[in-house]
Amino acid sequence: MVGLAILRCRHHRRYDERMTGRWRGSFYMAAVCVRTLVAMTVVCVLLLPLGFGLSDSQWNAAGTGLLLVAGLAFLGGGLPLVALVLTRTDWAGANTLLDRPGDDGPAPRVTEPRTLVRPLAYTAVMLTLGGAAAVLVSLLVVGAGVALVTPLLVGVGDQAVIGPFTITTIPQSLTSAGLALVLFAALGIVAPRVARMHASFAVQILTRPEQRLHRDLSTTSRSRSRLVRAFDVERRRIERDLHDGVQPQLMSVSMALGLALDEMPPDAPGREDVLRAREQAGRTLETMRRFVRNIHPQVLTDHGLGAAVKELADSLTLSVATDDELGPRPSTDVESNLYFCVAELLTNVAKHSGATRAVIRLSRPDAHHIQVSIHDNGTGGAGARRHEGSGLDGIADRAAAFGGDVIIDSPPGGPTLVTVTVATEGEEHD
Repeated sequence: MVGLAILRCRHHRRYDERMTGRWRGSFYMAAVCVRTLVAMTVVCVLLLPLGFGLSDSQWNAAGTGLLLVAGLAFLGGGLPLVALVLTRTDWAGANTLLDRPGDDGPAPRVTEPRTLVRPLAYTAVMLTLGGAAAVLVSLLVVGAGVALVTPLLVGVGDQAVIGPFTITTIPQSLTSAGLALVLFAALGIVAPRVARMHASFAVQILTRPEQRLHRDLSTTSRSRSRLVRAFDVERRRIERDLHDGVQPQLMSVSMALGLALDEMPPDAPGREDVLRAREQAGRTLETMRRFVRNIHPQVLTDHGLGAAVKELADSLTLSVATDDELGPRPSTDVESNLYFCVAELLTNVAKHSGATRAVIRLSRPDAHHIQVSIHDNGTGGAGARRHEGSGLDGIADRAAAFGGDVIIDSPPGGPTLVTVTVATEGEEHD
């Protein structure tokens, strides 16, 4: 019974959604038809001076020329305004129907004629093909509306005229009313599909290529940022699993072997094997700890980026000074991202630069960005040694995922200064 009730609820929900879509599509098409007819009326008014000048023979040459000039001036000044109003209203309606944000809409400006090309082209299509369709639909709707009331008119002894047809009898009126109902039902079925087609057409023709490119780039940037965040979240999950699961088990094994070793006499058979096993367990435990720190150090979670970078610097053989001027902790994602950037850069310094000392500076150049700079006295040439898929490419990808960049100043002979800047996105640490 519960399953049947759920199926009924889902069925009713889908039915409600279909009906809502039909009503939305019908209202959308009605609004488009009204706007198109109004635009056609305004354009016809703008064409009146031209019509008078071309058709009225009472005017002399000067009067006709004046009317033509005035008509062209009215048309040239009024048509862009008609296009502006029509495109903006149709754009808003199309995005509402398609559930789009609509932040990449047309922005026509009189001072930039190229921005008027798409609105004028859309208006030309709507005033010709769209106008013909709007007039046809309007005639059909008005005729069907009259047909619906013909039984009342004929019942009181009157007659109804619908185009070339004259309805005078009850059977004719009932037939016309039935056909009107069929027509309204057909329009209700077709309207949602036609509405979506028109909305897609409006969005396609009114969206400028640079706006579409900007939207695609923004989508790609957000997707890359989500991938980096998901990767760091998975890192933290693996670190917790190893820290809370495997590491305590290895420690337990090492302690058990130590207790067993204490119970064994010095000359007991197999003592050396147990001793080697305990030493191997200790080395494995230490390797596991280093591995866990490389995945996601616990100090980064507990004390923040500055403390994690200092711990990382202390593990290197060269002298590394740290200048932490961050202040409030940024978001967890930003901290994790910058930490692994610093880790990769310090690895490059230790392996390739030949430096004996380095300085790490953490700062906020403004309220919305965090900057990490690493300066070393090595041989330089970091940019020249860069190749596709290198660690520097990975750092650049991480910075770009958070709206930042990487600047490398590394002339041959040194020194080297690498600056990583990322956006904080207004998120503070939990």
